[in-house]
Amino acid sequence: MTKIFLSYRITDSAYAVREISKRMAERIGRDNVFRDDDSLELGSSYARRIRREVEQCDLLVAVIGPHWLDADEHGRRRLDDDRDWVRYEIRTAYERATPVIPVLLDDTELPAVAELPADIRTLGRSQYWRIRQRTMDSDIGDLIARLLPEPEPGTAPPAGHTQVNRADRGSTTATNNGGTQNISIGRDHRGRR
Repeated sequence: MTKIFLSYRITDSAYAVREISKRMAERIGRDNVFRDDDSLELGSSYARRIRREVEQCDLLVAVIGPHWLDADEHGRRRLDDDRDWVRYEIRTAYERATPVIPVLLDDTELPAVAELPADIRTLGRSQYWRIRQRTMDSDIGDLIARLLPEPEPGTAPPAGHTQVNRADRGSTTATNNGGTQNISIGRDHRGRR
């Protein structure tokens, strides 16, 4: 079963991440979708669990909202701090050749390569998915259909979960080509308009 890690800034995109997490869990089971504010047990070591989960995931979904690149209370961009959790999560996924899917919220632009620290610049060259608030339900459904294949015929979904039907409009292909992740999930265009 695919294990998914949801990387995000809670102040930036928690509303969308909760819905993405819920819908993915319906497809593959709650134990296979990691979202820090929902998956951590009380009293557990945050750092240890985050490290373990990001190192064991099969796919990292980086949810990027309008304040993802913002500065902290000291005026420094959080992403420029080597200890920033979002940066750590994405960097670790790339180091382990784990596919990283950027998911942009509403009109948020994919950060330019020059805006990103060197260890996660691949993110700025990645095919992305867009979720808009007004079409969130269908956007999330289409994303899940592309990322999470339906169970083989005759295989039941995880107990207590419902199956989401797949829209047959595209596929997910992940390859590691010299450290660059090439992910094709269709739907959103990345070129100039």
